[in-house]
Amino acid sequence: MSETAKRLSVFNVGIGSSAIQDHGGDPALRRAIHEELLEDLMVHGRLVFASDKHLSAFVKAVRGLPTSLAKAWETVLTSGRVSVNVVDPTRKPDIDSLTDSALLDERYSDAMQLVLVEAVQAEILGVPPEEFSASSPEGSVEIGRITTASRTATILAARQVLTAPLRHGVSREEEWEERLRPLAINSRPIVIYDKYAGMQAARRYIYDRPKGDGLTWLLRHLSTVPDQKVRIITAVPFKSAPREPMDVEVVRRGLVLLHRSLKNSLKMDIVLVPERTRDGDHIERFGHDRHIRFGQRAALALGMGVQSFSMKHFQETTTVARLPIADARRREERQLRAAIRPPPGGWWVDPVTDTEAGQLSPEEPQSSP
Repeated sequence: MSETAKRLSVFNVGIGSSAIQDHGGDPALRRAIHEELLEDLMVHGRLVFASDKHLSAFVKAVRGLPTSLAKAWETVLTSGRVSVNVVDPTRKPDIDSLTDSALLDERYSDAMQLVLVEAVQAEILGVPPEEFSASSPEGSVEIGRITTASRTATILAARQVLTAPLRHGVSREEEWEERLRPLAINSRPIVIYDKYAGMQAARRYIYDRPKGDGLTWLLRHLSTVPDQKVRIITAVPFKSAPREPMDVEVVRRGLVLLHRSLKNSLKMDIVLVPERTRDGDHIERFGHDRHIRFGQRAALALGMGVQSFSMKHFQETTTVARLPIADARRREERQLRAAIRPPPGGWWVDPVTDTEAGQLSPEEPQSSP
């Protein structure tokens, strides 16, 4: 299997419809296999079907599972948490009828990195009984059994890529290609939760400091993903230097000017939060914790936040941790409640008219302060 295919946080996977029923005769084992695979698919997978016929057969096989498992699969297929694509509505043969692994290279190498089939078919396609998977003849597609899917090289590598540190000396472009772009392609919206991101943008676009702004690099890349939506939750400082005041208007204007510097369309929504807010006798501070949430797919906690992307190569090794989606959303919602009330019409930036207008993304309306 190619190194390019293995080093991606999100991969394309084709699953044979007959494989869904492959469980070795043990109901408990079947449940464990499916639960682990569904978890991996929701974070790392894009389901790809060879044809409409293949998709129909797969859905029929899912409906034949025990009720709880069938519902779990149907939720994944219909919720949007895993994208579902058909390579070619008329393409044949389907994955279930493949007996020659060379056809994977010929027909599906541009569409799938991993193919999961039932045990007998896996052996026919060249997977030795003692191995978890095998490569197609040209190494472009990995072939695995659904019963041992979690041990395939593609899935193991995707898990590692998701939480690997940003290593000193590595190019940020490599980080984009292997981890961030695959996550961004099918994730809506993307939430950047970073106390300092707005201030860094203001220093660059208001006070003409060209360095130290990783948010610009990140948004320029995110804007290359069609129809992408980004929410930025950032702080307005409690105090600032007299020569470079940093108030609500300065931070807001810096983010708007950043947006106007983008060459591609990007729907962006700004949430500004006081660095300190008072709730009764308690002072709430905007924490130093920083994360990027890719819709419902994954949330990554970054030790240095988007500042990590300010230079072409990482200046130090920075930890990356997978943050539970629920925890990330709680952080965001807490700051939304403390956010400065926007002016009439909000601070949403229209990517078409390039003016501040309208309301926030309908997926996640802003809570009242």
